[in-house]
Amino acid sequence: MIEEQTKAADNRWNRIVELHIVPHPKLKHPETIKAEYVMNSGLLNLSVRAALAGYVLRKWNVDCSKEHTLAGSEYHLWLKNTPTLYGVDNLSLAPGYKPDD
Repeated sequence: MIEEQTKAADNRWNRIVELHIVPHPKLKHPETIKAEYVMNSGLLNLSVRAALAGYVLRKWNVDCSKEHTLAGSEYHLWLKNTPTLYGVDNLSLAPGYKPDD
């Protein structure tokens, strides 16, 4: 196997991204989301591989816009720390994310 094809050489796989997810600020009853996701102090910390971050954010319908601008009943969660996504490749999957955020 060529060294560049090994797991050890895959930077996106080896990089861990810390996602700070909170109830979407536009929700009328954020306490329900806090309870469903067992958010300590209203925050859910997820550690995911950079290679999977966009997929996780899409699957969970996390609003990744800087100012929580996405509207819709499917957006119960908001990514509080968008700068952590710097350098993640698959962010076209992340709802509301803009590279200039």
